[in-house]
Amino acid sequence: MSVPGATRSTAPASLTSIAGTVRAGAAAGSGVGTDASGTKDLGNAEEGVDISGATSTTIGGTTAGERNVISGNGYSGVQISGSSATGNKVVGNYLGTDKNGNPSLGNFAAGVLISGASNNTIGGTEASVGNVISANGSGTYEGVSIYGDSATGNRVLSNSIFANGDLGIDLGANGLTPNDPGDTDTGANNLQNKPTLSSAKKRATGTTTVRGTLNSSPDKTFNIQFFSNPKGTDEGKTLLGSMRVSTDGAGNVSFTFSTKKAIRLG
Repeated sequence: MSVPGATRSTAPASLTSIAGTVRAGAAAGSGVGTDASGTKDLGNAEEGVDISGATSTTIGGTTAGERNVISGNGYSGVQISGSSATGNKVVGNYLGTDKNGNPSLGNFAAGVLISGASNNTIGGTEASVGNVISANGSGTYEGVSIYGDSATGNRVLSNSIFANGDLGIDLGANGLTPNDPGDTDTGANNLQNKPTLSSAKKRATGTTTVRGTLNSSPDKTFNIQFFSNPKGTDEGKTLLGSMRVSTDGAGNVSFTFSTKKAIRLG
């Protein structure tokens, strides 16, 4: 299916079925790769949504009626590609699940694939815009994969990412990237260093306190998000909260985050 332009679709709030690929446009309230019930794979052999070179496209929305179920596709659920593909947003969708959020209809490759595109947003700073990205990858692909030296400035925030075939988020599409001193390396999202957690303690009051450090680019401000996961997993299923931190002239910052949300440590 082809939807030209860069404005949100006026698709009906009820779940509809699209057998094919949405290219360079926008979609809301649709089933992409599923049947009309949102529970069965239609057998689409390509990407569910392919944004190739488009700008300022929104896939999904903040309400249940705007949510797309993008599942069961033969490659990635959403692909954003090309150096001119910028300012696009993927918000509030189910990628790899059925319409009820059950992880039963994974896309063959990544839930979201960003290739050579910059300054796009998957989710957002508010929990209401987060996507559910689960069951994708068939054992070898990620929940979100970002690759290409020009694929910088892409924000992946407030999503529920779990039970995918490989990493929850992969920068460079080559597995886990180790931190480097000062974060001077280049590549997808500049191969951003990840925080290092030193402790997580739950008090009798029910408050859990997490402490850690971040070493990255000097004198910059970063948004760190905290998630809880089922035991034995490490992607990012349940958002606990966020905080902004600023590194010093050597690129270092320590942080302490507290939440009263229920967490099972271990």
